[in-house]
Amino acid sequence: MANIKGFRGLRYSPEIELDKCICPPYDIISEDEREELYNKSEYNIIRVEFGKEFEGDDEANNKFTRAKEYLNTWIQNGILKFDPQESVYVIEQEFEVEGKKYKRTGLIVLLELVEFEKGIVIPHEFTLSKPKQERLELLRHTRANISSIFGLYEDKTKDVKSILDLIKSRKEDVAYNGIGTYEKMWVVSDEDIIDSLKKLFTDKKIFIADGHHRYETALEFKKEMQQKEGIRQDADHNYIMITLTALEDEGIVILPTHRIVLSSSIEESIFVEKLKVDFDIETGEYDVLKRKLEEKKKYSFLVYTYNKNFYLITLKDPENALRDVEGSRVYKNLDVVVLQKMILNRILEITDEDILHQRNLKYTKSDKELIEIVNKGAKYGFILNPTLVEELKEVSLSGEKMPQKSTYFYPKLMTGNVIFVHQK
Repeated sequence: MANIKGFRGLRYSPEIELDKCICPPYDIISEDEREELYNKSEYNIIRVEFGKEFEGDDEANNKFTRAKEYLNTWIQNGILKFDPQESVYVIEQEFEVEGKKYKRTGLIVLLELVEFEKGIVIPHEFTLSKPKQERLELLRHTRANISSIFGLYEDKTKDVKSILDLIKSRKEDVAYNGIGTYEKMWVVSDEDIIDSLKKLFTDKKIFIADGHHRYETALEFKKEMQQKEGIRQDADHNYIMITLTALEDEGIVILPTHRIVLSSSIEESIFVEKLKVDFDIETGEYDVLKRKLEEKKKYSFLVYTYNKNFYLITLKDPENALRDVEGSRVYKNLDVVVLQKMILNRILEITDEDILHQRNLKYTKSDKELIEIVNKGAKYGFILNPTLVEELKEVSLSGEKMPQKSTYFYPKLMTGNVIFVHQK
């Protein structure tokens, strides 16, 4: 079902220090971090992927035209070079979360773009129009996938894993430090190996983990190009660069994204009384309640209030409490849905539209940051457990979309280790 293939990747010359030239995905980079990346190296890929805007920018000179110029100039000057043969790329990311070490393996390939309705490539979250427009302009100007989207697939028989393990048994072609990671990459141009991988993916579905906006952007660009040039089966715009990781990979880590309600007319005493209708409530110190939250796994939240009180709340009777929530069983049992429907909507009177457009809400990965923001004047903070990868799979297969910020795959894929440029 999924059609994958190799490509002549564009990569930094071995003489260039790769550690200083790669960057995280554009959508998690702050203004300060962008400045730091600019200063790391004159060849940092941030200039192409997420360039600065300047006063006086116009249609002829802007961050997108500059991205194209940087890319072309670096190719002409040998800073970036195309691999001589069509290849697939195997990447291993070593990282640590809360003292535990992990390794995650990915296969970087081209994936044929197909509409979601075909059931081959499956999304799990909604997208917004502004990020898609930005990505579309970048693609129009550079004709390149600067960063890889991230996808998951089932490999219950471990057939793909056995091939990737064999590849990883030899010395890597390049190694570098990412952001919080140590990464190795193998370049594979052996046609027999590539053909074997292609065959193994013909019966697989691909679940998008990260990169929904870029995937939809690539679909739009494909339509544009077909209108201009007609349908060409071999055209590069029919494909997108993706890093594929098995759902069974022991290195898959999903971090929770916590919610902060910035303002509310609902006072704490009323809030707690309303919670008691559907939730068991326990008070205590942060450290004790956080451990209990992690042990519970589901239906529980650690709440921090403007009065500097911590509450561990646990849904008493999920089946009864969620009976009026629309959606499949797995969808309405997601912790993010329970929080949104049972607390944000019903008690704090925050609408789904407010949540979609992030009005009166702030998100963070950090318990510490959540506590600091509430201490500075926000009303309520909600610390969650992570969404499970099995939940992502089941919700996606049901055809439903998770609320925004339901998953945060860690670590993120680095941008600039390999680039896919349309050449035909």
